[in-house]
Amino acid sequence: MPQNIEYILTAEFHIDKGPSLVHQYPSLLPGLNNLYFLPELMLPDQIHKRDEDFTLFLLYRNTYTGEFQYLYNKSKCEPEPYFLYTVVINIRDTNFKRGSSIKSLSIITKLTYFKNFKPLLLIALDKYFKSNDLSIIKELYQAVNGKVLDISTPSNNISMVKKLLITSILDLPIQDKIYYDELFRSKILGIDKDSLINDELYIRKDLSFNSIINFNNMNIPIKIPMIQLPDTFGDYLNPTDLNFKPNLINFLQAKLQSDSLNDELTVYGLQTPPIIVLINAILTGKRVLFLSYDNSSGYIIDHILLLLKLVTGGGILTGLLTNYNVFPIIDVSKIDLLEECDSFIAGTINPFFKNNDKLWDLLYDLDTNELIISKEIAKDEDEYGFKNSIISEDAKFLSNLQLSLFNYNDDLTTIQLIFRRHINEIIRILLSSRNLSVSVNKSSNSSHNKDKTSQLVLLMEGIGYFWNNDTNKLLEISTYQLISKKFQDLLYEEKFNYTLQLPNLANELNLMIDLHYQLQSLNNSNASNTPGTKVINEREIWFNILKYLISGKSLEILLLVSYLIPPNFSTSLQSSSAHGGNLTIFDKNKGIELLLINLFNKDDQIKSNVIMILQELQDNYLCGWCLKFFLKSNLIYEMAFEDLVHNLPNDD
Repeated sequence: MPQNIEYILTAEFHIDKGPSLVHQYPSLLPGLNNLYFLPELMLPDQIHKRDEDFTLFLLYRNTYTGEFQYLYNKSKCEPEPYFLYTVVINIRDTNFKRGSSIKSLSIITKLTYFKNFKPLLLIALDKYFKSNDLSIIKELYQAVNGKVLDISTPSNNISMVKKLLITSILDLPIQDKIYYDELFRSKILGIDKDSLINDELYIRKDLSFNSIINFNNMNIPIKIPMIQLPDTFGDYLNPTDLNFKPNLINFLQAKLQSDSLNDELTVYGLQTPPIIVLINAILTGKRVLFLSYDNSSGYIIDHILLLLKLVTGGGILTGLLTNYNVFPIIDVSKIDLLEECDSFIAGTINPFFKNNDKLWDLLYDLDTNELIISKEIAKDEDEYGFKNSIISEDAKFLSNLQLSLFNYNDDLTTIQLIFRRHINEIIRILLSSRNLSVSVNKSSNSSHNKDKTSQLVLLMEGIGYFWNNDTNKLLEISTYQLISKKFQDLLYEEKFNYTLQLPNLANELNLMIDLHYQLQSLNNSNASNTPGTKVINEREIWFNILKYLISGKSLEILLLVSYLIPPNFSTSLQSSSAHGGNLTIFDKNKGIELLLINLFNKDDQIKSNVIMILQELQDNYLCGWCLKFFLKSNLIYEMAFEDLVHNLPNDD
């Protein structure tokens, strides 16, 4: 049975001795000689000011030696990190020089929902340090590892496309369906009673599981996310992090230091929104440092985890946890490690870093809520030259995000999908200038994958982001030109992985079509009558989409893409019962509507192809369920579909 917790560590701080490890269980931590700084990281600076705190850092296991190390090495380390999660308490006691005693308890685990262990760890920590009884640590280790907590094993059989799809469906009662219908849950997630060894693992209404840990004569529930996505901490499908919104508002309301400009970060000069600066920093592999002297280490870490969740789009952009170098909390003793890294995201409590901008490219001072660009990469405003006008995608994203967050108080899942859509669109813009040459890159060095890539057939032209006309395309590509070059290099070097690269979406016959590009071309051609707009061949598009749809995989890709198309300004104000009938900016599923509106197309061949596409969707278990509910909520479309199925001629 795999271990939920690999090791448990305890540490404490004495004013005369400093931080020290007390116990390691079930054995000494492999590689400890090279990780001599663990106690310092487990007991953060300024902890004596607070009653409790938490820290986090990532470790990587060397596949040759079995030892843990602090920096990831692609040729030597396991592909997934381990999380060293520590809860720290400050016990007030006048017998100590500072009037308190600092104690901590850490777990080393691969489970990304490690924060859900906090109540259990606090109970164990309190009980352990009252007696320093190692048997309590042993009891904790056995209690947690006696259960099957990681349910990702059966759900690993689910493709990334299906995981992305299920976590993008917001317009249908899919959560109720998964919760109440065991057969449906089993079919789409691969999770049923027979696959769950733990009899005490039961489903919750928020589509997670609870497992009961029996410890200290108490039954303590541990929440387990049902769908786990790469580079994503906690529960993406139903985020419950109370700090999500206030920390996101911090990002949006941050100030850019007035004399800080950089071609790859501040694409709109001093008016560049801070959230765009942060996204650009990651996409171009910058050294990003979060600093707070006044707040806890947990406060800093929460902001870093939020940035990771937003910029990865919940599985759209992956590889950051291994290739980017993530140090949630560091101190000045790790400067030599930072200097080894071309890119990193790090957090610190020590103000020393603020005045040493050779160590970072972008510093986020959380106390002043200010973004500072290092003088090493900054330009004076007078040197900066032409300021770009904001591109359409950035403008739509910021407008939708502001309205959703402040006007309509949308739930966190909706806000996450706004970010997922935006990250996907920005990446498509960044790859558009090189089209298929980047999509079909050497994403793997194996000869098998090279041979497979060479066999792929693109059904029709059109790849990447869709622009109505070439003038807009040239203007907007030029805005992101430098970012595009840097991102493509990082993608080629495998620092990032883009989940929806076109070769990843080929069907079983090795046929490819950029469904996103084609659906957006249909969407924009219907919405725009301006001179210079590209003329598209609608009949060819629908024919090739139908040709591509040969299996469940290709149908789920089509449905996923339909959810990833962001709303246009002209159609962004929709009535929604979820908002009490008030206006909301959130278009639920533009892609499916594009199919259904063509039931009224004057071209019978297009109507025939659309009908056949809809019938293919109907025959897929998940897609068919989604289409059924979408039709039932749109009576006109349902009537048109039923009428055409029975009356449309079969001949061309």
